[in-house]
Amino acid sequence: MMADSPGTCLTRRDLLKLSGRTLLAVSLSQHCLRAGYASEQGAAKAEKWVARLDNISRQLAAGKISGLQWQEALDEIYGSAPLPELLKTIDFNRLSDQLASRGLGTRGEIFHDIAVGPIPARDRTSGKPHETAIVKIAHVKKGRSIPPHGHSNMVSAFLCVSGEFEVQLFDRLEQTDKDMVIRQTVDEKSAAAGTWSSISDYRNNIHWLKAKSDDCFLFTAKLIRLEKEKDFRGRINVNLKDAMQLGSQTWRAPIITARQAAELY
Repeated sequence: MMADSPGTCLTRRDLLKLSGRTLLAVSLSQHCLRAGYASEQGAAKAEKWVARLDNISRQLAAGKISGLQWQEALDEIYGSAPLPELLKTIDFNRLSDQLASRGLGTRGEIFHDIAVGPIPARDRTSGKPHETAIVKIAHVKKGRSIPPHGHSNMVSAFLCVSGEFEVQLFDRLEQTDKDMVIRQTVDEKSAAAGTWSSISDYRNNIHWLKAKSDDCFLFTAKLIRLEKEKDFRGRINVNLKDAMQLGSQTWRAPIITARQAAELY
């Protein structure tokens, strides 16, 4: 296994003590009440949860913690997600209807940028680094997948908010221009609302999510270009259908193009 990226070390206690940001441009709870999305108590729960996600993500973007520490913190944060309140806050019913009605072409998946609380929507035109997580809602068609793929120089975490997925995660042991050697770490046949997973360059780098129902949606958070000396690659697709088994839960999988991945998965 590879060593973790450099960064200021935080203890587990430090991570658990992370509090919400105090400088919010707009109060999320007031916004939710005006929009009629949630009760005052529910809005406060969602506000606190989003602030924790924003806080830990800004620490990673600033180089104060490592990708592995972000993953550990996301286990705590996603594991305590107030799902009903969060869905009301992001107006999930409207978003899910919009995404489900959009044509996906050959792809079985669609991602949509959102803003929530202190986390702004991604500005693709500014050219400036994003200082916190990039947050999206994703929809995957039943019977299709977010194809098996790895990443370089990024972290991400997926929270299932609706439907049922099959989730497989793998550690990347080696990589060449043509293939990857990977070892399976997670094989969850039935991941329903409230379950989550995360990836980084250093743990569970490859993920593969198959939609098993018509209502499969994910809340996703990611940060990119975290280490200046490393190249960034958003997706490195692999073909597990033609992978060669090397040992127990270990395969050599060919690297394929995005078009090939969309056709296969």
